[in-house]
Amino acid sequence: MDQAGLEKFFLNGILVDSSIKNVSIEDIDALIAKLKENNVNFLDNASLKKYLQQDSMTEDTAVEIIKNYDGKTSASKPSDWAAYFNDRFNRLKTILMNKQTNGVTSIANLKNVPSNTQVSVIAMIASVSISPIKKYMVLDIEDNTGRYRALSSVINQEIVDDQVVLISGKKSKDAIFIDEITFPDSLVKDGTDVGITDSYALFLSDIHVGSKLFAKKEFERFIDWLCGREEEYASISKCVKFIVIAGDMIDGIGVYPDQEKELEIKSLAGQYEALYMLLDRIPKHIKILLSQGNHDATHIAEPQPVLDRKFGGSMFNLKNAVFLSNPYQVNLIVGNKKVNLLSYHGFSLMYYVNSIQKYNKMTENDIISIMKLQLKSRHLAPTHGSAQLIPLDRDYLVIDETPDIYVTGHVHKAAAAKYKETLLINASCWQYQTSYQKKYGIEPDIAKVVAVNLRDKTFQILDFMGEKVQISRKGIKEEAI
Repeated sequence: MDQAGLEKFFLNGILVDSSIKNVSIEDIDALIAKLKENNVNFLDNASLKKYLQQDSMTEDTAVEIIKNYDGKTSASKPSDWAAYFNDRFNRLKTILMNKQTNGVTSIANLKNVPSNTQVSVIAMIASVSISPIKKYMVLDIEDNTGRYRALSSVINQEIVDDQVVLISGKKSKDAIFIDEITFPDSLVKDGTDVGITDSYALFLSDIHVGSKLFAKKEFERFIDWLCGREEEYASISKCVKFIVIAGDMIDGIGVYPDQEKELEIKSLAGQYEALYMLLDRIPKHIKILLSQGNHDATHIAEPQPVLDRKFGGSMFNLKNAVFLSNPYQVNLIVGNKKVNLLSYHGFSLMYYVNSIQKYNKMTENDIISIMKLQLKSRHLAPTHGSAQLIPLDRDYLVIDETPDIYVTGHVHKAAAAKYKETLLINASCWQYQTSYQKKYGIEPDIAKVVAVNLRDKTFQILDFMGEKVQISRKGIKEEAI
């Protein structure tokens, strides 16, 4: 590179590392344009390689919205709740009918069925209990025609209130003795590779900008890595197409007791402005999917609408941002491949952590097991009361379509596993332990990013806590990329 070339970089505010001053660059103007577009102000070996070799960026990317809450409201009258539960029941009933197309009867018709007859009924679980004497499980079940009782000698099944299930068994005088319980459950997804190049989606959650405990140094290292200023795992960073942030973008105000003592920025607008200043440094070819959580500037009842412009301010200047509701379902498109993504902040997860004793240690396996329960139920908050809800005429928390990837956040843990070829991800947080978390013994996983190759749904968990980017996967030996 001659002196004139070096001066072009300097005049455009870009410093050049001494190690590449002798490298020949054919089109300096085009390279400078790419660097400026992606907010890169230091040209070293990593950024030179990234922006000269753009093979991974040639495939078109897009976000196709499948389900996104439009902000419709409800008066929460009894008739609204009736419509809400009827919609949930009927849609889950349709899924179950596809599993068994004949022999299903209503509860009202059970009265006309002789005893000792095999029957099948689709019903919602009104309550679950264990008989203290004979040690069997007692299910009170209901549909839109009536209520009945069902008994099972198998008591270790994971049945929770308000699930919709298909019960098959023998009718007695006043109960069904259960032979089998069928859940709506997920379909087995196709895991085949359709021939795109390596293309990554990164999954984050619970950034909590505005908190004194926000891991700002680690988040800035993450941005530097995306911009090619970190050498480790550059084979991933240069192929990133999407970043998914699953709620709690900011810390909010008045969310937990004495929160104001732990706030660095004490206004919602200020917190979103600080978040914007960070996200604006991310290369512009990467699409950022942003959705809400219980700390964001919205109502806590679900579904939650997209970020409001009166709070978001500069956030809407992010040309590579896609603003979405909580929950939402989209297709991430790379070339000719579509990867179905379901995102839910995960407020209901803590309900099951607290109500199902075997999950109260909140390990990685516990969180994954609860996410499996949600997919089996085909509902993100199957038990009424596990999340605050808006009784709309359509239940946005029903999982109509089995996703390729299902991501949650909220519990500040990093976890990833597969269930029937659906990749389950609980995204890590970017906030050190708060006083509220300390009170309840919650130890957060901080600054970990799940990187998923959309080509084949393989994944790695990247750790940004140390001096260098590392691969972190609890219980699994580190593997080189």
